Amino acid sequence: MIKSNIKEDLELLSKDLYLESPDLWIEFLDKINDGVFDELVLFLATKYNHISIIKYAIENNLIDLNSKSKNKDFANIYEHLFYSSKQSKHKDVYNFLNSLKNSSQSTNTTEKDTEEAITEDTIPYFVCPNCKSNIFESGYIICENKVFKFSSKQNKPIEVSSSALNPVICNSCNCVVPDATPEKLELLCSISRCANCSEDLRTVGILDNTSLVYDAKTDKFVSKHTDYSCQKCNHTLKKEQEKYFNLRG
Repeated sequence: MIKSNIKEDLELLSKDLYLESPDLWIEFLDKINDGVFDELVLFLATKYNHISIIKYAIENNLIDLNSKSKNKDFANIYEHLFYSSKQSKHKDVYNFLNSLKNSSQSTNTTEKDTEEAITEDTIPYFVCPNCKSNIFESGYIICENKVFKFSSKQNKPIEVSSSALNPVICNSCNCVVPDATPEKLELLCSISRCANCSEDLRTVGILDNTSLVYDAKTDKFVSKHTDYSCQKCNHTLKKEQEKYFNLRG
């Protein structure tokens, strides 16, 4: 039976995942309901910084980190999780996985890393539901719609406009990635940063700005509207950022 604290963390992870990838969220729920703690579940726990889930799966022998990774960029599950912990900059998860480096579950690891690697830029995340790879890492393909017109001056057709077309195709498995558009993927690259000062909102913080108006019936000031802004420069967040950080429930 899954411990109560692990259940709570799984519920929190489920909420985060639902906001970002509903299709993957369904697959995640199916696995958890069946008591499956596989590479996908632990990868998501790593990405969203739920170290308790990772420890639970490993300490209860629910997964073999030496098993072959479904992500072809990694030799085994351990390498995949370890790399992801660096990209996500979650030091607790990184340090825990690093401590396993010499254990029986992690003998086939890559070269020695240090905590300085965590200072690397975070790579955005959008999973391909077919091969489970992060398309920002493995790459994705988009097609362009180009319009040409004949130019009498140049005596040849010339390009007069171009625009990206849907769908987005995963570079790893050549499958269409549902719900992904070029615009959405571009937005995810900067969604955690302030559009004005470019600071990471997860580092500088977010201000909760609530407007109060006087209510004659109750003779009190009551909340009318809430805005959220960057704590450093007070620039208002975009609606997509409010949704990404689940600020309005």
